[in-house]
Amino acid sequence: MLNVVEQPGRHALIRIPPATRAVVTWNADAAAGGITLVAHRTDGSVSNPLLYARWSAGERRSLDGADGMTRIAIDVLHSEVPLSGIGVASTVALDAVAVAIPPPPDARAPVRRRVASLDVPRISQYVRRHPDERGWCSAAALAMLLRFHGRDADVASVAHEVFDSAYNGTGNWSFNVAYAGARGLRGMVAYLRGIDHVAAFVEAGFPVAISIGWRPGQLPGAPLDASDGHLIVVRGIEPAHVLVNDPAHPAVAVRYPRPALDVVFREHGGVAYLVAPRPRTGELIALANAVEVVAR
Repeated sequence: MLNVVEQPGRHALIRIPPATRAVVTWNADAAAGGITLVAHRTDGSVSNPLLYARWSAGERRSLDGADGMTRIAIDVLHSEVPLSGIGVASTVALDAVAVAIPPPPDARAPVRRRVASLDVPRISQYVRRHPDERGWCSAAALAMLLRFHGRDADVASVAHEVFDSAYNGTGNWSFNVAYAGARGLRGMVAYLRGIDHVAAFVEAGFPVAISIGWRPGQLPGAPLDASDGHLIVVRGIEPAHVLVNDPAHPAVAVRYPRPALDVVFREHGGVAYLVAPRPRTGELIALANAVEVVAR
């Protein structure tokens, strides 16, 4: 489920179905700010303000706030008692705030056998001027989405803008989509229900960056034997394969077996970056919460 509030100002309370895990993302035009969260739980308890993130022109930092029952781990809110809502307080006016929670484990989207490939720019995560940087997959995936939507972007610049000085890396999901928001787009994290669900976005004209992880032998054709976490961009669907831009692959534009990619996406949590022009926010929400999603 994805719940989005546009133009919330500095405060919002977003109610959600009971969940023990959630990702809160935001878009803001301000160059500097800070966000705290308040966990509302199904037992009626409410947390103290939990420090979440702050950003400025020179630094972005996750703050890992916690109390006895709820904690923030970089970009994911975990709670021993299920959450029923999340309060968001910001030091600056927000253009949008979103809360994503995982779908039921047996949920699937309707099958889409074939979706035409989108013309997504091919961008490698390996930058010649930065030969020691090997973990820029998230920045590269986001750069592809930004350039697809008409925003100039290169990997090194995106990596600089999304770098989390506490996490010491560029893979903070919330900071990545916040940067898309700062570039005049709508960016949010969502939990999707497998490759068929991703296909619905591609069919609507939205390439999607998905977070995957795999063990040896799980993803034939992958440039790495295994990965604990990697971002790629889905641009098209075939009956037996998924057309992707993998920033770690020498060719970038490759095809992965559809069943294998579905498994490594779902097993890794089904997390995706959704980026679109702001006027199309409603389409992203509708696709994320598609009522035709069925269990099987």
